[in-house]
Amino acid sequence: MSDYQRDEKPADFLLPDSVKGWFSQMYTHMIGANVKEMARLYDKEFAALTASYFKQSAWPEPDGEAVISLVDEDPVFLTLYAQIYYRHMFSKLQPTMEFKQASWANYCAIFDGLLDGSLQLDAMPSQWLFDIVGEFVYQYQSFCQFRAKNKTEDVPAIWTTPAVHGYLHRVVKHSNIKAVLQDENATSPSESLKELGYFALICLSRAHVLTGDYYTALSLLKPIDFAKRDQLYHKSYSCHVSVFYHMGFAQLMLGDMAAAIRSFAKIILQVHRNRAYYSKFADYDQVTKLTEKALALVVVATHLAPGYNVEDQVHALLREKHSDKQAAIQKGDVHVLTELFVSASPKFILATVATDADDVSKDALTFQTKLFVELVERHAALPAIRSFIKLYRSIEAAKLARFRGNDATVATVVAECMHLKLVSELVQSDVHFYLSGDLVKVDEQKREQRTGQYFMNQIAKLQRVVDSCQE
Repeated sequence: MSDYQRDEKPADFLLPDSVKGWFSQMYTHMIGANVKEMARLYDKEFAALTASYFKQSAWPEPDGEAVISLVDEDPVFLTLYAQIYYRHMFSKLQPTMEFKQASWANYCAIFDGLLDGSLQLDAMPSQWLFDIVGEFVYQYQSFCQFRAKNKTEDVPAIWTTPAVHGYLHRVVKHSNIKAVLQDENATSPSESLKELGYFALICLSRAHVLTGDYYTALSLLKPIDFAKRDQLYHKSYSCHVSVFYHMGFAQLMLGDMAAAIRSFAKIILQVHRNRAYYSKFADYDQVTKLTEKALALVVVATHLAPGYNVEDQVHALLREKHSDKQAAIQKGDVHVLTELFVSASPKFILATVATDADDVSKDALTFQTKLFVELVERHAALPAIRSFIKLYRSIEAAKLARFRGNDATVATVVAECMHLKLVSELVQSDVHFYLSGDLVKVDEQKREQRTGQYFMNQIAKLQRVVDSCQE
C-alpha cells in the first residue's frame, strides 16, 4: 500500500446520498441518545458503506465542509467521528506521519475532554466505546513498531509509553470502575464512562502484555470477576475475544497452563459456536485470527501441562487444525512449539528505544521467544515422566532415571516428579501419585464421564440461540 496523503481538492461535495445520510442519522441519534440506532449505524452501516465507497480510500475528512455542515458543526460529534476516520485509515490504508500525529492529537482531545468534563459521552454503543481505547492501544503498538525501525531522533515524541499508559490509568480512575466492580453501591459519572473505564482497564492490561509485563497485566484484571455472566465485556464481541486471548497468553508465559487453557477455550468455543453472529461484524476477520492464535497456543499449553482434559469441541478442533503439529511434538520435535509460539503470540513492542538504535524491531519478539524456550525446557521432561508413571502402580526413582536416559540422576527425576505433581494438581490430571522417599506410588483414578458438563454446555448454547432470535 502506498502512503495516503491529503487530497488538495476535497471531493466532499461528491458524497453519495447514503453517506450523507449516515452522517445525518448518526448525528441525530447521538443528540437523541438512541444507542440502539447508533450501534446499528456504527457496527453495520459503516462497514457496508466502507465496502461500497471507501475500500481503498479514506472517509470524508472530519474538517471537511460537507461533514461539518451535516452535523451542525458539533465539536463532540466531529471529535468522535475523527476517531472512526483515523481508525479506518490505519486499518485500510498506509497513513503518513502527518496522520499519525493528527490521530494522536485527536486522542489527546478525546481523553483530555473526558477528564476535564468538556466532552460528555451521554450515550454511546458499547462496541464504539471499546474501539476507542482498543484502537488507542493498537495505534500505540503500531507506532512503537515504527519507532523500533527508525532512529528515535527522527521520530516525533508521540505515542510514548508513559503518555499512553497515563491516559488509560486516568480514564480508569476517573470512571471509578475499580470501586464499581468491587462495590455494588459505588457509582460512575455516567454509564458510558463506566464502560469506557472498564474497557480502558482491559486495554491497559493488553498494553502490558505487549511489553512482556505479564504479572502487571493479570494484576490489572483482578477487579473483574470473569465467572459472572453479566460482565461488561459481553457487550463488545471484540473485547470478549481480546481480553481472554491476552489474559490466556499472560497466564501461559507465567507458567499457569491450566488457567491459560481455560481462557483460550472460552473464546474458541464462543466464536466457533456463534460464527454466524460474529460474521456480521466488520472485525470478524480480526476476531477469527485471535481465535486461531488461541487454538495454536492450546497445543502448546496442553503439551506443557500433560494430563489436562480439554473440552470435547476444543479437542475436535485441535485434531482438525493441528493434528500434524501435535504428532510432531509427541515425536520430540520441540521446534514446532517455538514455531507455534512465534505465529500465535501478540506483536510485541519495546516500551522505549535508544536514540542511537538503528533497527531493533525484532528484539522484542526475540527476547520473548527466549523466555518461552526457557519455559519449554523447564517443562520438557513432564510428558515423558507422566507416560512412564502411568504404566506402573509404583516405581523407584532409580528405574525412572534409567528410562529417562541422558545421564538422568535420581535427584533429577525426583525433582521432575515433584514438578509434575504440582502441574497435575493444577490441571486436575487423571494420574494421581505421591512420593515416598525415592519411591513413586501411583493411584490412577478412573476418569469420570462429564455428562453434567455436556448438558450444561447445551443449555447455554440453547440460551444463546433464544437470545439471538429475540434480537
